Amino acid sequence: MSSGESSSSRIDYSRLLSWEAKHRARSGIKMLRPYMSIPGMISFGGGYPHASTWPVNGMTLSLPFSGESVFVPGYQTNSPDGLLPLASYSPPPKTSTLQPHLAAELQYSQTFGQVHFISWLKEHIARIHNPPYAKYEDYTILNTAGNTDGVDAVLRTCMDKGDHVLVEEFAYPGTLSHCESLGLPAIGVPMDSDGIVPSALEDMMSRWDENERGGKRPKFLLVVPTCSNPAGATIPAERKREIYTICRKWGLMIIEDDPYYFLQIRPNGVDSPPCTSFLSMDIDGRVIRLDSFSKIVAPGSRCGFITGPTELVTHIMYSRECSTQLPSGFSIAIISSILQAWGGHEGYEKNYLPYISSVYSKRAILMSNLISKHVPAKAATAPPPSGGMFLWLRLHLEDHPDISDTSVSLEDLAERVFQSLIEAKVLTVPSKFFKAPGKSWTRDEEAKRIFLRLSFATATEEEITEGVQRIGRALTKEWRI
Repeated sequence: MSSGESSSSRIDYSRLLSWEAKHRARSGIKMLRPYMSIPGMISFGGGYPHASTWPVNGMTLSLPFSGESVFVPGYQTNSPDGLLPLASYSPPPKTSTLQPHLAAELQYSQTFGQVHFISWLKEHIARIHNPPYAKYEDYTILNTAGNTDGVDAVLRTCMDKGDHVLVEEFAYPGTLSHCESLGLPAIGVPMDSDGIVPSALEDMMSRWDENERGGKRPKFLLVVPTCSNPAGATIPAERKREIYTICRKWGLMIIEDDPYYFLQIRPNGVDSPPCTSFLSMDIDGRVIRLDSFSKIVAPGSRCGFITGPTELVTHIMYSRECSTQLPSGFSIAIISSILQAWGGHEGYEKNYLPYISSVYSKRAILMSNLISKHVPAKAATAPPPSGGMFLWLRLHLEDHPDISDTSVSLEDLAERVFQSLIEAKVLTVPSKFFKAPGKSWTRDEEAKRIFLRLSFATATEEEITEGVQRIGRALTKEWRI
């Protein structure tokens, strides 16, 4: 170091952080990760799609610069020998909506998305949901990098710091933490086994006190209406109509975050139509629907789409011009090629979607039956599954032998139950990680609103069986049955 130069000094990077960065909240579920490394632990914790469900299990990439093609392994395909035979290729006819081509997909594109892909998605929305409020041209599609990106886009476009947003009483923690990071107080609407309770929503809106709440009456309800995370609840069609009517009365917009829509249990397969969506009953243009390929193709695809009124979705698109821009061109090329290979809309709707639903349905029903068989009803029960990836096990703390000891908080009692399951080497997720601020409950009421989330998505059938048996034995001991 030459004379005259000062010695290096450590930079205080904290002074460079924005308000948002300093207040960024992270999901408390991450605290559970160390438990997953315990030998012999059976995890019902993570909501990860099983790799066997992914419709791609290997790829070959042609690399001109290298002068060769390279193989990319996938689930149970570890060499090129495991690849399926290459189908013959001919360019899709011009009348075909899907026109996958890497030269186009890997180039910069309009932020709405590749024209052929969003055109196909719009056809899909018209076939499945057919929004009644609009002519075909009055709503539009915005391609996103998944529903997390979609929620971020809507919140940043439509909400100001300090605005309240209504969510389910038990909500996806990524949404709760993101709202907190943006300075948007999230308020939980009480729910039961069928999702948000309409009368509770009406009561909350009618009694809203700006001085008490510290802000104006909310203008958005964000809800996961099908096989929700964490509660696994699917809102029945009639209840959706009640909620929609209340939203019309109070001027609430609905963010319909619906990544599990096609994982709902369909007892008769293709002959059991998917449930009614908020979008399909939207006569005003007040629903912003978020769909994703994360659960039905693969989470790493980071591909989803927003459907809503053209005017509003255009403003949401502007927020992506300076952020994600659009999903990866590789993802678009792969997903559009998959859809084409499946036979377009007909093959997707009649073959693949009933198949992927049945895969998760079998797991859900297995776990539900095992809970009924092995877990004492005095200690815990779960409602019948509607699909998705989760069961919501209610702990009957009101019947716990130590409930009368008021020196022990319900949170401490619930933590003791959770730790008893850890000792039995089965990982679950306590409901405290999903709880949104909202109504105050008495101790007796709160004792009936404490749950464990169980994911059946990743564990094998053998692990599900053994894990539920462990839960049964641990709760039998804890409740001294």
